[in-house]
This record gives sequence, structure tokens and C-alpha cells, in this order.
Amino acid sequence: MKRKLVYYHIGTSTFIEKDIELLNTEYDVQVEYFDTLNKYKLPLELIKQFFILITLKKNTIVVSQFAGFHTALPSFFDFLKKLKTVIVLGGTDCVHFPSIRYGNYDRFFLRIFTKYSIKNASLLLPVDDSLIRYKYNYQPNDRSEQGYEVFCGKIYGNVEVIYNGYDDSKWRNSTKEREKNSFVTIGARLNSRFGFQLKGIDLIIEVARLNPNSKFYIIGGKKLEVSNKPTNVILVDKIPNNELNEFLQSKEFYLQLSMSEGFPNALCEAMLSGCIPIVSNVGAMPKIVKETGYLLQKKDINLLDNIIKESIALSSKIKKDLSDKNHHRIKNNFSFFLRKEKFLNAIKKACN
Repeated sequence: MKRKLVYYHIGTSTFIEKDIELLNTEYDVQVEYFDTLNKYKLPLELIKQFFILITLKKNTIVVSQFAGFHTALPSFFDFLKKLKTVIVLGGTDCVHFPSIRYGNYDRFFLRIFTKYSIKNASLLLPVDDSLIRYKYNYQPNDRSEQGYEVFCGKIYGNVEVIYNGYDDSKWRNSTKEREKNSFVTIGARLNSRFGFQLKGIDLIIEVARLNPNSKFYIIGGKKLEVSNKPTNVILVDKIPNNELNEFLQSKEFYLQLSMSEGFPNALCEAMLSGCIPIVSNVGAMPKIVKETGYLLQKKDINLLDNIIKESIALSSKIKKDLSDKNHHRIKNNFSFFLRKEKFLNAIKKACN
């Protein structure tokens, strides 16, 4: 008989669906959605969660995606030795950027809930080392160090870094000709108070003005209101996941110019699709890309423009070689099956 496991999330995504899929191979998984979008529902969500948790048998495992309001009660029951709590740390729960009011530590109560959760969980699974602590120097307007240790102090419990993983059978490269001098980025919540700058859309708009013969596609940007938008910037609605691979296969370059990232799924899926990455020097991205793409060391439009012009000037053969290298970089180093093995082993080790 499979051991009971409760999985909490604050919104579905392919990444969450994959983690549920792999957990189902070993556990009897009960999936629970915790609504954090409506702040007025928060007390009701906490009451509902409390009654779910008190009915669980001792040592039931509770896995949560990201730390926040939804992880404090599981960590409290972990502190009481009733449950085993596992938190997958992904990004916003480990950083603070006051300049754009981004990160869990920007809001008083969310900061308290996040810190308590992280300090009292049985197991923390950050998706990259940078979420623990790292020197941040991409732009000068925020802290020079990021990571949960900066905000929560040293954690002496179980911590294991497990990278995200991807299924190369679902994200394939293509031998078809790609649209020349085409750049694409993918973003969610771009209309939020922080989304536009967080995902580097401001830089993309600027650099598009300097390169009128190139096209810049912003997926998830359909509702963006951009004053004096350059005509070579194309705002695209969200593309269904089963159609995204085909779209990415038709573009040459992928832009991820974020101020902050953990281990970005969109970047890795674009690389599997054969796009050549141009990324900012934050989070796991330098490690992911290495020699297969370009790294923007500082948030500087001139540096970015130089990279764009250099990438455009590449020969068709070099672009094709880089496209193949990107596909194999993700396939060989960040596979779904490697994540599955490490994820399950870490939970067994910490929760038995």
C-alpha cells in the first residue's frame, strides 16, 4: 500500500503537473490547491488547510511548491512532529527586490509565513544553489546578496539542490529553416506591478528600437500597454503548451533578460526546441547556458545591443551548430528522469 502524500500548489503549470506525475509513482497523492490570488480568501484557505492537516495520519508527507502562506501550517505540524514537510523552493520565496517590490520578503505577513516555513520544514529542495545564497551584481538597485539564507539565517535541517528536469521527447529540435533574426521571450503576469521589469521586457523594447530589422516576439504579452511600441515588437497571447514547441522551433534566439530567476522552465524548453539563448547574469541561467549562448553580465542596453548585433551576424552554420548544442545541453544535463530519481530519493531519505 502506497504511503499518503499531500501536494500543495498555488497554481497549476506543466512543472507542477510533472512533479505530481513522478510522485504518483511512489505515493498515494492528494492534490490541494491553495488560492493566494484573492487576499480576502486567505483566512478561509488557512482554515480549510488546518482541517485537512489535522485529519492526516502521523508522518504523512506534505510537499509544497514554493514557500509562502500555504506552507506555514504544514511546517507548524512538522514542528509538532505530526507531519513531514517538504518545500520545493523556486525563486520568489528566496529573493527580495525592493526596487520593483518583488519577492516574498517585500510583504510583512508573507515574509513571516515564508521564514517560519523554511525554518521548520523537514526538507528544503531549492532548484538551484543560487536560491540558498549568492552574490548578485546584475543591477545596482537592490541587495548585493540574494537567497533564503540572507533573509532566514542559516538552516541546519535537510537541504538538497535538485535541478528542474525536462522531457526531450516532448520538446524537440527542428531541421526546418527558422525565421531570420527572430527573438522570442515568454512571460507571465507581465501586467503586474513588477512583471514588466522583472522579466526584462523594458530592455527588449529598448533594444528592438535599435534593431528595426529584427523581430521580437513577447509570448504572454498580448495585453501589455506599451507606449510608442516599436513595430518590430510582436505581442503574442499565451500559447497552449502543446503548440509552444512548434512556435519556438521557428525562431532563432530566446531572450531571458530577467532581474531574477531561479531555474527558468521557459528557457530550458526553448533551448530544447533549438533556440539560442541570450540571458541575464542571474540565478541558474549562467550555469544552464554556459558556452551554448550569450550572457548579459549587467543590465545595460549598450551591452545588450552589442550581443544582439553579434548574434545576428552569426553564419547560418554556426547558428545551426548552436541550435543542436542547446538541445543536447538540456537533454544531457537536466533530464526529467534525473530529477525524478533525485526527488524521490531525497524525500525517502528525509521523511523515513
